[in-house]
Amino acid sequence: MFNPFLQKRFYQKEYPGQFTHLITPKHINKKYDVSISSHDKALNFLIIFADSILFTIFVKNTTLTMARYLNPFTDYGFKTLFGKEYSKDVLIDFLNELYSDMEGMKKIINLRYSDKEMTRVSEDGKTVIYDIHCETDDHHHFILEMQVNSQATFLKRAIYYLCRAIAEQGEMGNTWKYDFEPVYGIYFTDFPLKGLPKKVKVHSKFCDLDDGKPLSDMVCLSFIQFEYFDKPADECITGFDQWIYTLKNLETMEEIPFTEEKKIFAKVHDISDLQRLDPKERQEYYYALKRYRDYNLVLETAREEGVELGREEGRAEGRAEGRAEGRAEGQAEIIRKMLAAGMEIAQIANIIGITPEEVKTLSAQ
Repeated sequence: MFNPFLQKRFYQKEYPGQFTHLITPKHINKKYDVSISSHDKALNFLIIFADSILFTIFVKNTTLTMARYLNPFTDYGFKTLFGKEYSKDVLIDFLNELYSDMEGMKKIINLRYSDKEMTRVSEDGKTVIYDIHCETDDHHHFILEMQVNSQATFLKRAIYYLCRAIAEQGEMGNTWKYDFEPVYGIYFTDFPLKGLPKKVKVHSKFCDLDDGKPLSDMVCLSFIQFEYFDKPADECITGFDQWIYTLKNLETMEEIPFTEEKKIFAKVHDISDLQRLDPKERQEYYYALKRYRDYNLVLETAREEGVELGREEGRAEGRAEGRAEGRAEGQAEIIRKMLAAGMEIAQIANIIGITPEEVKTLSAQ
């Protein structure tokens, strides 16, 4: 008997409502060249029909309840927005807005993604870092990373990988004169970085400590800390603010603002609209979203347990401190009475089991 659970029972066609075209046993027979009896055809049709109804209900409910736009803090969302050939102009616009206030930075006209483009996510999910590598026509290299979990050594790691990107340009032999190309690192963090100024955007270069002027434009580290961005949409005047507002709030938006001010946001709408994902892409996105949410849940649980443990330890420590203070006050009162009775300090120290200096300190309380 033909087993519909071991075969692909229906194929999908995109419609405005993301419905699925049902395949009857006739279609299955034609597509897979499976010979089945009339009895089995009827049975399989009922199974397929019921299954497709459930699937349609699932798709419709998912469509109605899920967010409209993808989450850019997931690996899939980050790479879709900035790391695909079709989103190249989106990345170019973001980079130009990011560096619009940097003196001497040329406007980026075109770029190409390098073969080093990758997503580094450990199998255990503990290290979540999304990378995009690209290069402009004037040979400026850009490394974009999205870090969604707090990491004590993240700043050191960012410097290390930027230096490695420089070292990889080195050539063997004595003829190379350290003529490497500029490397810029852009690091998005969903948490405040310890040691950095408490602001959204931080640019750093090798600078003279007296006048603050850069010694070189060959290396630059830029940090974007979403934690410090709290502007509402109507206060986002600059292109950079509009970008950060969009990225931070994209998943919860019903419509992307700023499309009249900047046409590029209309494309952001197009490529981040979940309704435009095909079934395979949607599955990949949901997997990335689940991993992102699960990891955040683990962190939140760990934080809550850590806070509760700290409270318990604090209460225990407080009780211990209270008992110690009580003992000290009791000793001080006894010492004062013994001194009033004419006893010597050395004698009191010997009876209580403390030093003469402690006797003097307690008696003065």
